[in-house]
Amino acid sequence: MDVPPFDELRDLLQRDPEGFEILRTTLIDDCIRRSSGCNQRRLRGLQFVIDARRRVAGSPTKALLDIQAMMYDSLIALRQALLVEPRPSEPSAPTSARVLQFRRSRPSMD
Repeated sequence: MDVPPFDELRDLLQRDPEGFEILRTTLIDDCIRRSSGCNQRRLRGLQFVIDARRRVAGSPTKALLDIQAMMYDSLIALRQALLVEPRPSEPSAPTSARVLQFRRSRPSMD
């Protein structure tokens, strides 16, 4: 399902908030359903958390700020995970190797 243009979404929200919510839920479910099977459970869990934050926020602006903070925290955690040096307890890859030379065998004349 294609996402309608912003102006149409804004108009729908103003004249039919329930219809907007149904469309929003449908679009999100469609996006999750089209994702790979291994990601669907994780995405549904993330959407559950987002929906819960929206419910308890009290206002759309507060919900936006809470979800934005959640995304920022996730980005910082990802950045730290990518920049962390390998721990000493983890085996490191060898930096050198001994090269063995093999002689070609002569074909037998049987």
